[in-house]
Amino acid sequence: MEEKNKNAGSFSGFVLLEEKKWNKEQFKKDFIEDWNLKPVYEEGDGAKEDENDTDVVIMELNDQKVVLGYMSIPVPDGEAEKNAAYNYTWKNAVEVTKNHKAYMVVMILGVHEDIKADGELFVKVVSTLCKQENVIGVYTNGVVYQPEFYFAMKEALENDIYPLMGLIWFHLVREESGCSLYTMGMKNFGMDEMEIINTKENPIEVRDFLMEIASYCIEEEVILQDGETIGFTEEQICKITRSEGVYIGDMTLKIDYRE
Repeated sequence: MEEKNKNAGSFSGFVLLEEKKWNKEQFKKDFIEDWNLKPVYEEGDGAKEDENDTDVVIMELNDQKVVLGYMSIPVPDGEAEKNAAYNYTWKNAVEVTKNHKAYMVVMILGVHEDIKADGELFVKVVSTLCKQENVIGVYTNGVVYQPEFYFAMKEALENDIYPLMGLIWFHLVREESGCSLYTMGMKNFGMDEMEIINTKENPIEVRDFLMEIASYCIEEEVILQDGETIGFTEEQICKITRSEGVYIGDMTLKIDYRE
């Protein structure tokens, strides 16, 4: 738990750019307009027309810090394109992702006293960055999201809804005998990732169930334990087992899903 808590709140991701440019001043203007927040900025020398150029900006909001790093190269090793294939809600994710030529790194730093607030700040920064004219995707949580997805997260925040879907991805794996689902992003809240392995139930219903559990754990700050059960009706009793991950290289919570 100490190791998990140390890493909790360290939300990060890559905003993919179709061209080798970003408008720093436009971002600052948009961020104030979107969120009525005025960070203190610490900046580097600015971007140059250089293949190996980088540009770093640090935003400070009280005890929260955000690093914005511009990189004028694609994400190395085709990593973004490979992971774009996991977005089952975006038909052209791989083809679109292949077009990126540069990216912005977004990282939340600071003391992480309020992890949920750190997550909100990550979504706020990313959604504002997505307003840049050459943004084509957001690579985080082991998948590439379409920019419009983070506009929806912005709308959620404006309606006092926690932007869970922008912070956790619910991966779906098709199998011969059914499907498996697992989370990516719970670790940023200091919690184990969760897996539902080889279920024959409706994948959408299983995903919604996993979303409900993740939301419950984060909103209520609940840590699920090995050997416990969970369910959302009197009849639903799903056993929880903590063991080595099947799809994730770490310990995970396996949930024996039952309707």
